[in-house]
Amino acid sequence: MLRFRATLSLALALALLSGCKSDPNTPEYWEKKLSDAKRGDAKIQVVEALRTSGNLKESFLPMLHQQLTTQKRPEVKAALARAVGDLKSPSSLQPLQAALDPEATDTDTALANKELVAALGKLGDPKAAPALTGMLKAKDSYTRIEAIQALGLLRAPEAVEPLLKLASNEATEPFLHKKAIEALGRIGDARAVPLLMQMLTKERQGISFYVESSYALYQVGAPAAEAVIAAMENRDAALAKWAQDNGVNPASYAMKGAQILGDLRDPRGEAVLIKQLGFTNADPRIQALVRMQAAEALGRMRSQAAVRPISALLTEEDPTVRSSYVRALVLLGSHDAVPALQKAAEKGDWYAREVAMRGVALLSEAQEQPLFTKWAQAEPAVTAKECQDSGGDGCENPDALGMKRAEVILRYAKVPEAVKTCGVDDGCWSRKLADKEASVVERAALKLGRSRNPQHAAALAERLSEKDLDARFALIQSLDWLVSDSKEAAVKAREALPKIQSQLADEKGNSTFIKVNEDLRRLAFRLERA
Repeated sequence: MLRFRATLSLALALALLSGCKSDPNTPEYWEKKLSDAKRGDAKIQVVEALRTSGNLKESFLPMLHQQLTTQKRPEVKAALARAVGDLKSPSSLQPLQAALDPEATDTDTALANKELVAALGKLGDPKAAPALTGMLKAKDSYTRIEAIQALGLLRAPEAVEPLLKLASNEATEPFLHKKAIEALGRIGDARAVPLLMQMLTKERQGISFYVESSYALYQVGAPAAEAVIAAMENRDAALAKWAQDNGVNPASYAMKGAQILGDLRDPRGEAVLIKQLGFTNADPRIQALVRMQAAEALGRMRSQAAVRPISALLTEEDPTVRSSYVRALVLLGSHDAVPALQKAAEKGDWYAREVAMRGVALLSEAQEQPLFTKWAQAEPAVTAKECQDSGGDGCENPDALGMKRAEVILRYAKVPEAVKTCGVDDGCWSRKLADKEASVVERAALKLGRSRNPQHAAALAERLSEKDLDARFALIQSLDWLVSDSKEAAVKAREALPKIQSQLADEKGNSTFIKVNEDLRRLAFRLERA
C-alpha cells in the first residue's frame, strides 16, 4: 500500500511539473519570459524564439491576444502580430483589429500597423475587410500596401470603391497605383473595368500600368471583354473622350485590346479582330503592330475563319511582323495555310524565309518532308547571293554561313518525320514532348492541346519548365486550351498548380522568361479559379 501511494505521489508530481511555468510547451512559460524581459528588443527576441521553437499552437492564442492588449511598445506588438498571424485563427480577428492605430504618425507604430494588417490578411476572414479598408487611409505607405494586398486576397467587394478612389488619385504614388490595380483584378468586380481600361494606356512619371491593368482585366473576365470590344469598335464614348483629353493614340486600344481578347478567348471578339487584320494607319509601324496583335489573338482563340486572311498577310517580308502571322497560323493548326507559307519561305531575306519554313514544319504532313531537303540544298547558293546583294552577319564566309543555315532547315525536317512516325497516335505525340528537338516538342504540344482529351493534361503540365521559349509557349497554350475544353482536364492540371506557382516565383525577374511567364501566370490563375 505504501509503495502504491509513493508511486501515485510521484506520478502526480510529474504531471504537475509537465504543466508548470518551466515547460516551453505551455503559454505560461512564454508569458513569464515576456514579463521577465524588460527591454523592447528582449521581448521581441522572446516572441521570435516562440515562433521558431515549434511550440506555438492555438492554445497560446488567449495569452498572445492578452499581450497584444497590454504591451505598450509598438515594436513588441509588431512581433506579437506576426506570431498571431502564423496561427491564422478566426478568433484573432477582434484582438488584431483592436490593436490597430489608424492615426499613427511615428515609424514604430506604423510598423506595428503593417504587421497587424498582414496578420489580418492571413486570417482569410471577410469580416476583416472593414478594418483593412480603413487602413487604406493610413499615412504610412507600407501599411497601405499591406492593406491593399490583403483586401485583394480576401476578394472583398466592399473594398472596390475605396481601391478605385486610390487608383485614380493623381497624388497617389505610382507603386500604390499598381498595387491597387492588382487588388482590383484579384477581386474581379466589374465596377473596376472603366478605370482599368483607362489604366491600360495611362502613364505617370514615365511609368506604365499596362502589365497590371491587362492582367486585372483578364481576371475580371467577360465584363472586361465587353468593354474591350466596345473600345475597339469605338462605341465607348466616355473612354474615347478620356483618351483624347489625355493624348492617347487611338490605335492603342486596337493594339492592347487585341492582346486581352486573345487572353480571354471570348468568341464575341472574333469579328472585330478579323477586321483589325486590315487595320490601316499612316505610321506603318502602328499598322503592323495592330495587325500582329490581332493575328496572334485569333490564333489563341483558334478562329478557323482567320486562316485565310492571316495567310494573305504573309507577303510581309519584315521577319518580326511575319513571325507573328506564322505563330498565329501555327496556333490555328490548319494545313490550308501551308501553300502560303511555302510561298513565303522562298521570298525575303534569310530571317523572313526561315520563319516561314518553321511554319511549314509545324503545320506539315509527311508529304512536306522533301521540301526541307530541297530548301537545304538550295540554301548555300541563296545565301551567297544574299551576301553579295546586301551583306550581313557571317557574310565574310558565305559558304560556311550557307551550310549553317542548311543545317537549321534540315532540323525542321524532323517535324514532318515525327508526323510520319506518330500520325494520329496521341500516345506517340505524348512521348514526343520529351524530344530533343524543340520544334518537335512544339508540334506535339499543340497536337495534344487540340485533342480535347483530358488525359493529356498531366503530360503537358509536367513539361511547363521547358527552356525553349517557343516550345514553352506551345505547352502553356495547349494546356490552357485543354483546361478550357474539359473540367476533367482542369482537375488534373490543378494538381500541378503548386509546381507552377513555385516556377513563377523562381523565375521572377528572369528576363529570358518574363514574356512567356505572363501566359503561365494566366494559366495559374485559371487553375486557381477552376
